[in-house]
Amino acid sequence: MAFKRLLIEFGQGVDMHGGDQNNAVLKAVKDAVHHCCMAGLFEVFDIKNLKAEAKIHADIYVPHPEQADVAVVTDFLRDWTVDAEVHQGGANPRGIALFEKPETEITIAIVVLTVYVDA
Repeated sequence: MAFKRLLIEFGQGVDMHGGDQNNAVLKAVKDAVHHCCMAGLFEVFDIKNLKAEAKIHADIYVPHPEQADVAVVTDFLRDWTVDAEVHQGGANPRGIALFEKPETEITIAIVVLTVYVDA
């Protein structure tokens, strides 16, 4: 059998004050996962072993891709076989200066999770 796409889900994560790409990515992955319920994996496709019978491809979009670590995604989705790619994207709007501290960098990450099943 061949792997076929079952689901494409999107998530957005924001690091408000530190410009931390990985913090924003983790929030984006959690956001995407919390938007879907894949009961069909077990009830329709009768999947017994996620790592062998299903997989996820993650496209990660951040303003500074060289600072992003794909392990943030693969570690969070540790029950799955995951491959991830980092791309230039997301956003970096100007932050604000609070309590006489310098202006902060807001980092917005977008993550696209595509779930494949062996069908």
